[in-house]
Amino acid sequence: MNKIDKSPIAPASLSRGVSLVINLENEAKVGKKDLTFDRSVYAASDVKEQLKKDQKGKCAYCERFLNGDYGAVEHFRPKGGYCLNGKLKQPGYYWLAYDWNNLLLSCSECNTSYKGNHFPLEDEDMRDIASQDISKEKALLIQPVVEDPGDFIEFHKHIVVAKDDNLKGKTTIALLKLNDRKDLKERRERRWEDYEELVLMKEIARKLEHGELLSHVQSQMLKLTSESSEFTGMFKYQK
Repeated sequence: MNKIDKSPIAPASLSRGVSLVINLENEAKVGKKDLTFDRSVYAASDVKEQLKKDQKGKCAYCERFLNGDYGAVEHFRPKGGYCLNGKLKQPGYYWLAYDWNNLLLSCSECNTSYKGNHFPLEDEDMRDIASQDISKEKALLIQPVVEDPGDFIEFHKHIVVAKDDNLKGKTTIALLKLNDRKDLKERRERRWEDYEELVLMKEIARKLEHGELLSHVQSQMLKLTSESSEFTGMFKYQK
């Protein structure tokens, strides 16, 4: 996970969501719980393209490159319902279904298998869906646009841990299974080994006073740890 610099300007397609939210609010007022959403609005091509650009082509949660997985538009606060004690409670944060500030792009695995409708709070009594009030909520999931993940997590080589054992960091790691997914963990480990190899080569180049090699190695290190590379947070939040 890494801090995301998200465009403040909402894609044009989301403007169509204004009238849709009014309809949802009317349905919620009469007690309807299983609300219907228009995916062609929140997952419109301009929305996905802007998210992909802002996130450097990476999943907002696990930071893998999306590559062939074009990504799923993820609602940070789940639109249809939220999980509580293993059960789905409806409705969810329906009024945020087309809100640019509530949208992220995630890989299909994070979206479907792990994050899903989960949105744990520090105090469940502060969840106020009926009043559409999120001001008192203290989410236990890191929001990488408005928060710096480095305030809550750090890396010990390729393993991610909660900084000072804080609850939000622990919950985020556990919910997304950032250390439990074999492929994800192995990919981070390979990237960390590449970095350690470059560190060793840099030291050798310095001892040999080989300016050309040193310049090349430093260039590769910058590329490996840049914002556009995979797992930037692993290098940025290294203990």
